[in-house]
Amino acid sequence: MNIEDLRLDAAVVSSDGHTLGKLHRFVFQPADMRLTHIVVDTGMLRSGESIWKGGWGLSHDRILPIGVLKHADSKRIEITMTGDDFKELTVPYTDDYFVPVPDHRTGPDLSDLQALLMSMPGEPGPWLMHKTEQLMPGEQDVRAGSPVWRLDPHEKIGDVERVMFDMDSKMVTGIVVRRGLLFSHEVVIPVEYIVEVVAEIVRVQLDDDVLKTLPRFVAPD
Repeated sequence: MNIEDLRLDAAVVSSDGHTLGKLHRFVFQPADMRLTHIVVDTGMLRSGESIWKGGWGLSHDRILPIGVLKHADSKRIEITMTGDDFKELTVPYTDDYFVPVPDHRTGPDLSDLQALLMSMPGEPGPWLMHKTEQLMPGEQDVRAGSPVWRLDPHEKIGDVERVMFDMDSKMVTGIVVRRGLLFSHEVVIPVEYIVEVVAEIVRVQLDDDVLKTLPRFVAPD
């Protein structure tokens, strides 16, 4: 099976017709550009998190292996799992947890007010939120809108809109980048121009001539 491209923010739909969330991130191995997982943002309402327990400040991402993909177009991605399977078998992509803001002073003072203002919305008392992402050693991820920079000259050339890959080999073949603000357009950057991905920033190496002649992307649907 071959899926030409996956659009970030496309709806992810179960085999029994339930909308599970939207495509939020891609997880891949930079060494060989093999796509391993996608990450679905279920949103607060689908997650079941209480707003009074900091639900609006938490991540609602859940991780899916590439093998469950069935069909994709610009608007939706269908998977082979049912809605119940998705809830029971997938795991959170980000481990969110709260720790108290340290306070080494005795008695109330101005620092207590500052600590309270730093708290996450909905959480009682001065807390700070920490996040740990479920990445295997050597893996990187790209999210919706990840910036794309070229190395020489050092300049931003756009934001990631899609990832193109071959379903049989699981290999990334290129990325679709949205360029411009008022009159934006999408171009395809082949994978051979990608140098590295660091902290969700895609770094590419291409000269002015290549940049000017990058093919425009036209969605197949």
